[in-house]
Amino acid sequence: MTAPLSILAIIGSPRNEESYTYKVIRQIEEKMQAIQPTEVEYIFLGKLLVPFCDGCLSCVNIGEEACPEYSTIGPIAEKMDKADGIILGAPVHTFNVTGLMKNFVEYFMYKRNRPSFFSKKAIVTATASGGGHKVVLDFLEGTATAWGCDVVSRLGISSAQMIKPRYQELVDQYTQETADDFIAAINRGGLDRVKFKHLVNFRAMQNMTRRQKGSKNYAYWQERDWLDAAFYTKAPASPFAKFLAGYISKRMRRAIRKGNVTPYR
Repeated sequence: MTAPLSILAIIGSPRNEESYTYKVIRQIEEKMQAIQPTEVEYIFLGKLLVPFCDGCLSCVNIGEEACPEYSTIGPIAEKMDKADGIILGAPVHTFNVTGLMKNFVEYFMYKRNRPSFFSKKAIVTATASGGGHKVVLDFLEGTATAWGCDVVSRLGISSAQMIKPRYQELVDQYTQETADDFIAAINRGGLDRVKFKHLVNFRAMQNMTRRQKGSKNYAYWQERDWLDAAFYTKAPASPFAKFLAGYISKRMRRAIRKGNVTPYR
């Protein structure tokens, strides 16, 4: 008998099980269960009670074990690493991601410097009574991608519209499509096509890391032959996108050498 899929869902709502964020992900879970046996473990950041990250950067400069909250964060990172797929979900608060989710992501800054979740599939969800879905979905997708995940689907729900039968039908349809895409991607495995923005982000991280000789990040990149690579993996990408990302990378390096970076206004 095939083992059930293992999914880790991280809920960034202070309302925990009462939130629409949780309820929408539960809908996706139910539809996944109808396709293939699936086990979803939920981590509610509202119950985690992790203090605010103070930006000490010990996780980046020394190692994740040096984080003052590693006893809490470390086991979650291990669960993420072992899972077949990851779900990041958060409501929109004041047209942005919740403080709970933002604070949680801060503790994983080292994963942006030393990504490792390659070929791991992820989906992201956002809920709001009004607007702001795109900002939150973009943030969650960018975060998961920076960690190395393939984000295969994203879904934003307007909770205020859930009283309307037609909207409920659409949510049912979209959660089904999300479940279908998620399971298909996990079973397919491999590496999905790399987007241009991900290539540019890689080049930016590459330029930064090249200037960190002697650091933990530099050693990590050097061991994986990333310092002169076009991307972290051999995932397919448009030749033109690769060329353009390389050109932008050269412009970045030139700007760094000249020191002509000016304050933002």
